[in-house]
Amino acid sequence: MKEKNGNKKYKIKELLKSQKYLEELEKQNIHVTVPGDENYPAKLMPYNHKPECLFYKGKLPCDDVPAVAMVGARACSNYGRNMAKSIARELSEKGVQIISGMARGIDTYSGLGALEGGSPTFAVLGCGIDICYPSENIELYENIIKSGGIISEYPPGVPPVAWHFPQRNRIISGLADKIVVVEARENSGSLITVEWALDQGKDVMAVPGRLGEKLSSGCNRLIKSGAGIITSTEDIFQELKYVVFNKEKEKEVTKKSLEKDLSLLYSELSLQPKNMYELMNDTGLRYEKLAEMLLKLQLMGLIEQPSENYYSRLN
Repeated sequence: MKEKNGNKKYKIKELLKSQKYLEELEKQNIHVTVPGDENYPAKLMPYNHKPECLFYKGKLPCDDVPAVAMVGARACSNYGRNMAKSIARELSEKGVQIISGMARGIDTYSGLGALEGGSPTFAVLGCGIDICYPSENIELYENIIKSGGIISEYPPGVPPVAWHFPQRNRIISGLADKIVVVEARENSGSLITVEWALDQGKDVMAVPGRLGEKLSSGCNRLIKSGAGIITSTEDIFQELKYVVFNKEKEKEVTKKSLEKDLSLLYSELSLQPKNMYELMNDTGLRYEKLAEMLLKLQLMGLIEQPSENYYSRLN
């Protein structure tokens, strides 16, 4: 999916170089983060289409906590409203973060349900962070900030423009571990989020609807095409358990790998100092990696640097 290159017209990078502009953001309780910052969402980092900047009120989603994006029709049915609200509430009660676009319909009821569940919920806007769109969601907007956060890649003051919304959907899916479609027509705009999700390698699940019901035709087609079917909130939660398990397993593997490399490096050191290039040859580690690990061993109090680029064990 191609992204319109409209952000450049707002000259975000130039704006962020202005101390006056940053001070103005601070007065409005607006925070800003860019790729490379410690708090920039790690879930967005792998993508070439990641936003060059995120403005937010409140806070950003926690990378280590499961997150579900909930999308669906704006002109939804009572069934859709009830399903969105109950699913979001039950997931939130289990500690799951809910991400939405705060649009009318399914997004709105997902946000309301998430707030009832007690866990942080987040909304990604297609306009400036200081604009509540749609305006009737002002109470929801304010409560989301108290609970979690409002997020946008557009600077304050940027109005809601039609093409912003398909583009913001890549952020909604990017921040989530799973995408849940509650109610959608065959050509629903919410299916754009599904396209982004599939492009990002994310799993999609859908709530089934009655045969012949136009509002459910998009969901039923997704299920027919291989999306996970939701018969209860437990279906989503079980899928999230695999996500959490795999993340923990990945951390464990990374930790063991690091411990193995540190042990190897430490075994190559003695009281007689060795220089970096000897250690590179002995361990097979790249210079950057070796320098990082030598610093770690120094901070652990295991080695010292008696002279530049020479390292030895401590007595």
